[in-house]
Amino acid sequence: MKRFLMFGVSSILAVIPVLSQAATQPPSPSELWNEVQTLRMNNALMVGSKAYQPGSRTIDAYTIDLANKAENDAIRKAGSIQKVTRYPNGALVVKENFNEQRKLTGITAMLKLDGYDPADRNWVMAAYTPAGKVVGYGKIPACIACHTMVTKQDFVFAPPPDQMLPVSVWKGFFPKQDIAPVYAELLRTHADAIVK
Repeated sequence: MKRFLMFGVSSILAVIPVLSQAATQPPSPSELWNEVQTLRMNNALMVGSKAYQPGSRTIDAYTIDLANKAENDAIRKAGSIQKVTRYPNGALVVKENFNEQRKLTGITAMLKLDGYDPADRNWVMAAYTPAGKVVGYGKIPACIACHTMVTKQDFVFAPPPDQMLPVSVWKGFFPKQDIAPVYAELLRTHADAIVK
């Protein structure tokens, strides 16, 4: 019996490193795309968001923010997106981008995965075309650089007009694109909501 017990404990201990390594490997882009589609089919709006809110660029004049239960529960518990300091493992937030005719132009997603990228708050970043073709996946420097502006709220921006990028920063990230007129007006009328 003692020998069996030792074998059982050593087997469990041998499996633990494998499981922890597996936990830090992101899902494949297609697996994450399937999760994104589930949120889209269920119209799973992120707490504090609304359908067809103003986007910042003319190419994404409207956006819709979606979130899974883990993400929304964290927002509800904290009281707002700006008050969340850490999202739980498995939290997923999705942004659908639409042009002025409300045609889908692209989808981005962030999945919280403990141990994935501790230096950047463990977010797996993803960008897709409307058909699901991968534009970027994993540790995307441009996405990370922008989202570090809201490190205190664990890389998740609140939707406009609650939170917006300053024009100088916006132009740095999108030098060849035009700012949406509605977003420009929100910057003018909600200057206190500009991220500093």
